[in-house]
Amino acid sequence: MWKWLAKTKTLKNDLLNFKDEPLSGVSIVLLIILDIFIFTNVIIGVEGETAKVPRLSYHYPSSCVKHFEKTRNSYEAFDNYAYGQSRAAHLRPHLSEYCKELDQKIEAFTKSKAFKQNYKLTKKIKEKQQNNARRLKQISTQYNTRLFERIAKMQNNSELLNAKQEYDSLVLDDKALASELQLIPPVSTLKAYNTYVKYVKANKVAFKAEKKSYKFWQPFKEYGHMLIFILPLLLFFGFFYRRSKLQQIALKEYNPVVKIIATHISLILMLPLFWFTLLLIYHVLPKTLLATVIAFLVEIGLLSLLNYMAIFLVVAFLGSLIYWIQKRTLRRKQAVIYKKDYQKLVSWSQCFECELKVDYTKPYCPFCGVGLHTKCEACGKVMNMHEPFCSHCSVEKTTLE
Repeated sequence: MWKWLAKTKTLKNDLLNFKDEPLSGVSIVLLIILDIFIFTNVIIGVEGETAKVPRLSYHYPSSCVKHFEKTRNSYEAFDNYAYGQSRAAHLRPHLSEYCKELDQKIEAFTKSKAFKQNYKLTKKIKEKQQNNARRLKQISTQYNTRLFERIAKMQNNSELLNAKQEYDSLVLDDKALASELQLIPPVSTLKAYNTYVKYVKANKVAFKAEKKSYKFWQPFKEYGHMLIFILPLLLFFGFFYRRSKLQQIALKEYNPVVKIIATHISLILMLPLFWFTLLLIYHVLPKTLLATVIAFLVEIGLLSLLNYMAIFLVVAFLGSLIYWIQKRTLRRKQAVIYKKDYQKLVSWSQCFECELKVDYTKPYCPFCGVGLHTKCEACGKVMNMHEPFCSHCSVEKTTLE
């Protein structure tokens, strides 16, 4: 592709030129509308395809992971189940098999009448306890509880007396609520709860291993599904772009509208390809490899080496980038200067090498010995070096190279 672009002006011409003529404002607006439409549909298509390999947090939600980390024995740990949400497996195909099986084990006791009653009662008591704690904190902020007894005995101090009475009442209420909470049967007494505990303990190791493996391979699978959607379109429109471009270079008739549209769509299709490639590189190199290196350095107590590595890599990268940019800029400037100087020197009968006065009817420069002539590939006759056109047949030299 870059060879083709080098023989034309720029990629901008392929995007916004109709046979080397700039597009009109109306055509540009229509192209922008087309680009937005294509980009939107490409993103939707990519998301639909990559959704077949759900993200880690979607495949292993925290509501599932927390149970495999530690079996739960409080009613609050089963909030999602207590609210009666539909957890049918066919409605949640994104879940791992372990999480689906776990849901079935938990639903076996959370759907019971006893669980729902105890859950509501527990929630109601704990809400009261939170309100009491909030009010007790407010009272303690306003009054010093150590002085309540003395100040309450003083005359004309009804405000503080009322505050102490409310404080004592809240403390007593908290004790009553705690006693009431202890009377509620724990979750472990419910039927089928032990089945849930046994399942978690039996599959904890396998679950963690599968989750770790999925975490590493999911970006690769996601990248593959992205390619399934992008590649056919990219090959299709890339084919028309390539064909139009080759016809343009060969000075043959081609459809400029096909080239423009194919260029725009190919560029749009390259965006998700470029983005997912960066994500995959980040996942493989910095995210995985760097995490391993950091863990190793921490283990041996040489974490400071990471700073040296970071400094070295950044300096090397930016230094190389600056060097490449400067060399490229200098090379372009020199190419332009020498091209202009060659033509001027030849027209002024000066040697294009040493720039001294020479006779171009002679084959060599008498001062530096450089050859002054070359043969025209069209007619075979001798012509001066660096002259753009042959003086015998008028064929442009650049078209022959």
